[in-house]
Amino acid sequence: MKAVRVHDYHTDPKIDDIPEPEIQGPLDVVVKVGGAGVCRTDLHILEGQWAAAMNPRLPYVIGHENAGWVHAVGEGVTNVAVGDTVILH
Repeated sequence: MKAVRVHDYHTDPKIDDIPEPEIQGPLDVVVKVGGAGVCRTDLHILEGQWAAAMNPRLPYVIGHENAGWVHAVGEGVTNVAVGDTVILH
């Protein structure tokens, strides 16, 4: 799948091919993203402002404001089902 990732601070992010996500735990939900937004948090990460506080491991996938469809759910998930439309924050 395609993902926008930060490889180095103060540089443009790159679009990379990365493995498809998989369910790893009982409360996991995999969402097929239909649309994604950029927010100030993403810019803080790009500018290195989260480096000391949050220490994100680079390369880091940005973009947490998304909308799409539930693709897979873990066995403990009860509030959404495959095919549901969702928004993420």
